[in-house]
Amino acid sequence: MIAKTTIGADFLGAICYGAGLRVNGKEIEEKSELLLTHNLVSEDPKGMALEMQREAEFSRCKKPVWHTSLSWKPGENPSKEQMIEAANRYCEKMGASTEDHQVVVFQHHDRPHKHVHVYINRAPVGGGKALETSHNYARNVRVCKEISKELGFTKVIRLEAGKMRQVGDHQATAQKVINVAIRNALKQKTTTFEDLERQLIDKGIECKFAMEDGKLKYTSYHYSGISLKGQDVGFSARQLQNLLEENFQKGLNRGNRLKPVL
Repeated sequence: MIAKTTIGADFLGAICYGAGLRVNGKEIEEKSELLLTHNLVSEDPKGMALEMQREAEFSRCKKPVWHTSLSWKPGENPSKEQMIEAANRYCEKMGASTEDHQVVVFQHHDRPHKHVHVYINRAPVGGGKALETSHNYARNVRVCKEISKELGFTKVIRLEAGKMRQVGDHQATAQKVINVAIRNALKQKTTTFEDLERQLIDKGIECKFAMEDGKLKYTSYHYSGISLKGQDVGFSARQLQNLLEENFQKGLNRGNRLKPVL
């Protein structure tokens, strides 16, 4: 099981998509099925979206919409009950208690693999601190691994980070130098793009990291007159961000273990 999360401000558009509704309100036949709700009275998509929007108005949170798609490996066939249990555990493990947050979960039937869409109101019912969004990539990886183990799901295998693409002979040396430099930086528990860039510059490697809404969207490197994209050297933008955030989370965990008891 894997998770992909986006944060937004429009409950109506998000919930209507989850419910399989077109822009004009017409339902896309057999695309979606409502699996569960928490802390909502309405049963129709627009009513649920309105309830969630009104609750968010009592919060200072400018982007209250948390949308996560949970996907299973092609060929894996979790039951409806298992998908509901996975969605509930996901909310709890990410900090959105189903007693304190409004939640809507839809199953979509438009892809070969089983998947559900989880919508959480980051603003808790009755007020309080909004659901934290920092380090979502690393948290999603950890939480999905935990739920997959608890419920017996198969882990979806992605292309291994660090595996290099085929490049031209004139690029091979630069490719290897950049790949090894990034690997070594990650082994040294690097957690930020700034620190990674500093270490690569020390090796004579120029970096370009393009960010959008706090997420790494594009990477490229230049060494000894050769320019290469992040995927060419074995680390896509998403893989690199995940690995840095995993290092950050591991650092926090080590710090917690070493913290003295007062």
